[in-house]
Amino acid sequence: MSKRNTLICTVGTSLFEGNLSRLSAATPNAPANWEAIRRAYDAQNWRELATELLRIPPTERLCGAEINTIEEARRKKWLSLENLIFLVSDTPIGQNTGQFLQIYFENRSDLKLRNVEYIVVEQLQDQRPTDFKIHGLRNLVRKCGEIIQRFGGPEYVAIDATGGYKAQIAVAVIMGQVLDIPVFYKHERFSEIIDFPPLPVAFDYDLLGRNSWLLTDFEKGEALSEDEIGRVDEKLKVLLIEVEMDGTPVYELSPVGQIYLDGFRIRHPKPIQLVPATGEQKKQPRFGDDNYPKGFAEFVEKVWRETPWVKTAFSLPYDKQSAIKGTGFHVWDNGQEKQLVGTYQDRSGFGARFRLLLTDESPQALVWAADQLNQRYRSHG
Repeated sequence: MSKRNTLICTVGTSLFEGNLSRLSAATPNAPANWEAIRRAYDAQNWRELATELLRIPPTERLCGAEINTIEEARRKKWLSLENLIFLVSDTPIGQNTGQFLQIYFENRSDLKLRNVEYIVVEQLQDQRPTDFKIHGLRNLVRKCGEIIQRFGGPEYVAIDATGGYKAQIAVAVIMGQVLDIPVFYKHERFSEIIDFPPLPVAFDYDLLGRNSWLLTDFEKGEALSEDEIGRVDEKLKVLLIEVEMDGTPVYELSPVGQIYLDGFRIRHPKPIQLVPATGEQKKQPRFGDDNYPKGFAEFVEKVWRETPWVKTAFSLPYDKQSAIKGTGFHVWDNGQEKQLVGTYQDRSGFGARFRLLLTDESPQALVWAADQLNQRYRSHG
């Protein structure tokens, strides 16, 4: 089995604010070139600062938590470090730290890294707590998910959660646990890094199937009240965060909700059995004699035509029209079987339902299909 070759590092400010800004002749164990280091730091000359710090061992505390932990982690038997990605805060000091770390590690010729970069996580900052809590941490999850997929999947990635805000570290740990990715951490008083032990973290993805259209809305950044979406499933509330907007309580997707969605997509990029329909399987959608919303048949046929693994579709009887919230898809359990059901609503608010038959009708495939189709076609009529 291939070793993990990609390390995602959360980044804090201790290197600059805790170490270099205080560096002086009085600093315990100050290196011989401390004056050159301090001059480069004060001038914000990151290339010169990297040159000077490269003169001292990377295990020295002055080098900061990120450099210290990476130096220790690269000696682990399960890690063959080739790609190093730093996730920094959306602040000037975050970006400056990212620039420095990229330059420093690009000049670590002993590591022979193929790729070193830093990524700014939008709204991960401490000036606007609400934006940090809702959007910054969710953006952190998204960036982690993108990196994991970009470098081959969870089995090729490890996470260093030493640096950054406490909430940032916590989110990184949860994501690692959900995806079976090793996560390690080093407190400034620890003599070595520690691995977070595996936890029995498991999500109920039937919840995604039932609420796929709604979670798609939340993921797009919508804030919705119960008047707009109806009574919220208690299990679903675990994935949401309640905030007040103009005096009205509304729900938004929480960082854990983003981990829930990204975790499913990374673990299930595509169900193996959901293959394109053959010529005999691909049958024209069928519609009853009812009066349908404007554009209903055209939309159903468009989905059928553009989606290879949809065999056919047919309209469903009219009932509970008030429950239709725009155009979307969900998995419905009628007590006997699970079905992939689509809803369509025209601009006048008139709606109808239809069922899609897939080349794989397993529960996992239905959930995956609902999520994929909502990402592509979800709208509000």
